[in-house]
Amino acid sequence: MRKAREVVGCPWSGRGGLGMTCPAAAGAERRVAKNLLLVAVLSRYEIINYNRCRFRSQKGNPGLNCGVETVRMQKKISWYVTIAAAWMLAANVAQGTELREFAGTWVMRLGERNLFVLTLTPEGDGVRGSFERPAKLSSTNTSIFVGMSGGVRHDNVVRSRFADGVLHLTIQNANNAKDEDSYTMVVKGNRAELAFDDVPAGVVLEPYLFERAPSGTKVATNWEPNRAYVASDSDVPSAEMKTIFDEDQRVRLAEHIEWEAVTRTDAERREQTRKLLAAGAPHTGKDYEEASVVFQHGDSPQDYLLAHTLAMVAVSKGNATAIWIAAATLDRYLAKIGQKQVFGTQYFSDSKGNWTQEPYDRELVSDALRQQLAVPSQKTQAKQLKAYQTQK
Repeated sequence: MRKAREVVGCPWSGRGGLGMTCPAAAGAERRVAKNLLLVAVLSRYEIINYNRCRFRSQKGNPGLNCGVETVRMQKKISWYVTIAAAWMLAANVAQGTELREFAGTWVMRLGERNLFVLTLTPEGDGVRGSFERPAKLSSTNTSIFVGMSGGVRHDNVVRSRFADGVLHLTIQNANNAKDEDSYTMVVKGNRAELAFDDVPAGVVLEPYLFERAPSGTKVATNWEPNRAYVASDSDVPSAEMKTIFDEDQRVRLAEHIEWEAVTRTDAERREQTRKLLAAGAPHTGKDYEEASVVFQHGDSPQDYLLAHTLAMVAVSKGNATAIWIAAATLDRYLAKIGQKQVFGTQYFSDSKGNWTQEPYDRELVSDALRQQLAVPSQKTQAKQLKAYQTQK
């Protein structure tokens, strides 16, 4: 394992870095002190000039205008103070980006579960560290994660470089020394961003978002195998979404359905659901499936397309039963925009009670694929269509 360190910046004193004076920081402090001393000298000079003016005026030199001199002195001293404040601010900013700000334990969470744990410790003129993660996982665009399994893998930080407030890290796969990933890390108080530093030109990825954590924080191992996770995940279902869905079903199961009233309250339920979605309230696959049903009972292409999107999220969160509504909402969207449905989930009737599935592209999707989507075969669909026809 390579031990090379390429750290540029403030070296650490001892193993803890406590009570040390960074040469770079000390140099900056000395420069600020000198500049503040200069401000004090110049300010004192202006005050002396003003006092001379007053003295000469009192000695019988009426031509002197000490009022003008006073204004000039105030402006100059104000300018000197402004410059001094700027120097002090710059010094504080520089101190805020020192390498020691990166030390400690950092965690990236997906809901209540810890996905990554990064630990950085001062050592000599650099940092040593570990990067703990599930042994197996897959990720899309650094924002959604699936397939976490195989226990915990303990990777190591093998190189680091600190410049302009950014810590550059190279992390080596514990199982394959040739597999290394490079990152940049930026600290913002108790939060940090870890971004890939070796992606191809033109590729933009969201950074991993970390926060400080207690020493000893562990990577979670209780991942569900067929579920995708994001940062805002939660295992707690939305009670509000359940209430909206239950009402959506209740009005449709009544003995005597008043469709005008149902249509009006459907619009209210969609608006309520939109607010929940905007607030990030739905969490579980069931939440998203229920939201999909609410928008499936909409009346516009946008409603059906959103319903389809929500169904896909439900499936990604491990709620496999939502695969049917994912198919049905796509069919409904296609029909609404004047295109042929492709799965055959939609049946339409005219004013005379005649039922049809048209327009319907029966060639695109095979019955074998329909089975994977919980959609009946074309033979079963034909029987269903006939049953509707006999109910005229």
